[in-house]
Amino acid sequence: MSFSLYLFIFASLSKAVSASAFNERSTTSISSVTSAQWSSLNTSVNGRLHAGYPYAKPCYSFYNGRPSPPNAGQCSAVVSGYDEEVPIASNFGAYMNENWAGCQAKAQSCALDFLKPDDPSYFSTPHNCFQGSVPNYYIDVREVSDVQAALKFADSTGVPLVIKNAGHDYKGRSSAPNSLALWMHNVQPPLIRDREFTPESCPSSAGDSVTMGTGQGFGDLYDFAEANNITLLGGSSSTVAAAGGWVAGGGHGALSPLYGLAVDNALQLKAVLPNGTYVTANRCQNRDIFYALRGGGGSTFGVTMEMTMQAHPQVTVQVALVRFTSQDLGPVNDLISICTQNGARWNNERWGGYIFPGAAGAQTTFFFVNPVLTHAQAVESMRPITDFATSLGNITTLNLVITQPSFPEVFKTFILPGAEAVGLSETIASRLIPLSLMETPAGQQTLAEAIVKAGDILANGVQNNNTESLLQILAVGPGNFKPDGTSSVTPAWYQAGWHIIAGQGFPNNANYSTIQKAFQTVHESAQVLRDITPGSGAYQNEADVFEPHPEQSFWGCENYLRLSILKRQIDPKNLLTCWGCIGWDRGDPRYGCYPTLN
Repeated sequence: MSFSLYLFIFASLSKAVSASAFNERSTTSISSVTSAQWSSLNTSVNGRLHAGYPYAKPCYSFYNGRPSPPNAGQCSAVVSGYDEEVPIASNFGAYMNENWAGCQAKAQSCALDFLKPDDPSYFSTPHNCFQGSVPNYYIDVREVSDVQAALKFADSTGVPLVIKNAGHDYKGRSSAPNSLALWMHNVQPPLIRDREFTPESCPSSAGDSVTMGTGQGFGDLYDFAEANNITLLGGSSSTVAAAGGWVAGGGHGALSPLYGLAVDNALQLKAVLPNGTYVTANRCQNRDIFYALRGGGGSTFGVTMEMTMQAHPQVTVQVALVRFTSQDLGPVNDLISICTQNGARWNNERWGGYIFPGAAGAQTTFFFVNPVLTHAQAVESMRPITDFATSLGNITTLNLVITQPSFPEVFKTFILPGAEAVGLSETIASRLIPLSLMETPAGQQTLAEAIVKAGDILANGVQNNNTESLLQILAVGPGNFKPDGTSSVTPAWYQAGWHIIAGQGFPNNANYSTIQKAFQTVHESAQVLRDITPGSGAYQNEADVFEPHPEQSFWGCENYLRLSILKRQIDPKNLLTCWGCIGWDRGDPRYGCYPTLN
């Protein structure tokens, strides 16, 4: 069957399911909720209901068109932490990418300058701080009963409900205008190590494990792993919460070529369903829920409170790091060709990591890790890259293959210091690259040429002095990992070697045409990669907001249809919903601040 015919049949089935499966969400204006209703909700959550405000509001003299005296002390604190992920994660009204706090459709925001947060030209009179997409109210969740009360309130009043953790969402799913939010970041009970963890209702142990709350970030998890001589699969940001959207969307990391995705490492999840029921899901009970919570997408099937994750033995890790700065793109393109030629072999050897091709005059970085090979084997395996770096002469600033005692040490020494920029406005799109494309010379050339072309499109996108265009090659595909088939992520993940991200930054005070151009640019850049990978997919957590075939890209036909049926069963009112999620209604007013493509 041709891929185009497959898409036609799939689209017909999807349309049939969508037409019959869900009631449109009946949304009520938040202004219609009475003070008595808010007071009652606050009482039911023990005083943990708060008004939500944009992070930079203390710096502005006007808020939503009305005078609002600035607070110098609070503004100073915002300025000092504006480009740091820990302060952003710790403040409800802050988002890692500023554009998702604003109303992009109206080009309204309450932002600071990313490169110079204390620049008063952003916030001095007469500039306005707009509420944007920051939820008007939020519950600082600490207990299961907080979530249950919020679900009951949203159901009875019709107020849109969103779920926010640390603010890393790249698609605006943790913000919405005129809404109530569940802030999950502070659900961080003490971490628990269990060397013989037996999931509820299961007859035998699943092995070594760590149990965590849904707000626990990778920084603390890696510290815990180091202290306990274990290895946990995890991401590259210290504040991303493992039990939040990461596992709900699939979850990848540099060790995924060996250990698989987050969904393959989750042993048990505890979540509040849309009807308020608190359930424990694993491979032995509530298996449909366990399936949906691992890959079905966040903010859709339930509100996760706790996850138990597989703990692997501590491993010695080989690190390959090359860095250079070239005034022309010749060496950058040569690096890309070398990587496409060796990508399949490296994945088979369980190398994982990140490649950041720089623009002319910018830094290019190649960073790979391997938990399987000896140092001598790693040196030999990486010779194509290290020899190339040596041939570049003095433009190479780093060229090494070294051994580290554990992955947490790798994270602390190499990954954390180069953490991704936050506090800026950015949109991204992505594509999973099958290993098969890197197994033949023709496929390698096709991929290398497509990467260069996709990068050129980004380079010709939004141009300014305080943001960056970027292309990231994440060698995190579990293409040689054998899953058990019990999760709902797209099967394309298990054929992939790379996950390539096209990104486009734009100013925090951009006008609408600039915002629209940024989204259009990443969409076109990713299309180059879609064109050479028919039948593959995309990582839903880091995907194009305007993904052409999201059902196929994020889940695949079989998973999408099964998830749609399950969504109808457990959440027929679409109480939990978000942009592009299973069962969503694009006409919902909560999406009124999204831009459109040209």
